[in-house]
Amino acid sequence: MENLFVDAICQAAVEILGEKEAFDSLKAMGLPTLVPADASCFSLEDLGAVLARKYDPQTAMGLLIRVGRASLIFLRRYYSEISDLGSIDNRLKPLDKRFMKSLTTLAECVSSELGQPVSISAQDALSYTWQIQAGQQTYTLYYHFGLLEEFCAWLDSRKDYQLVHAGNDATCLQIFIKEKA
Repeated sequence: MENLFVDAICQAAVEILGEKEAFDSLKAMGLPTLVPADASCFSLEDLGAVLARKYDPQTAMGLLIRVGRASLIFLRRYYSEISDLGSIDNRLKPLDKRFMKSLTTLAECVSSELGQPVSISAQDALSYTWQIQAGQQTYTLYYHFGLLEEFCAWLDSRKDYQLVHAGNDATCLQIFIKEKA
């Protein structure tokens, strides 16, 4: 079963690692091709573990952030519901409505396509929490960090964004929106 979300991650991995390194990493995960036909056997956590063995844990985390950032362009191509968030109608909405709706749309896409439930909550118009409903994760959150960094900048480049790890587990990111100085 083809999964365009996994395809976007794999294409982003090729962009960041190069085709040979990306293929070798996926092969080390037990996947026979660059874009697995069965997306259920793909795991961001496994990809992070393979990268950590090849390089080191810190490098794996950085690479996953870069893969997350690079995957947005493919996600915008593959999913009209994500691409439509760049429309002028959405960009003209007040900040609190635009970000909550847009982050919710992205969370729903991630949840359905990766099989990792993600929820989004708003503390106020400038602060949001991205919560991955999964067991203890070491590397997955770094992909999400990169994806959210790029997504927020694409959604409104006139603002500054700060993403921070929230809580004691590796499943929660806090997003803060600030006016540019």
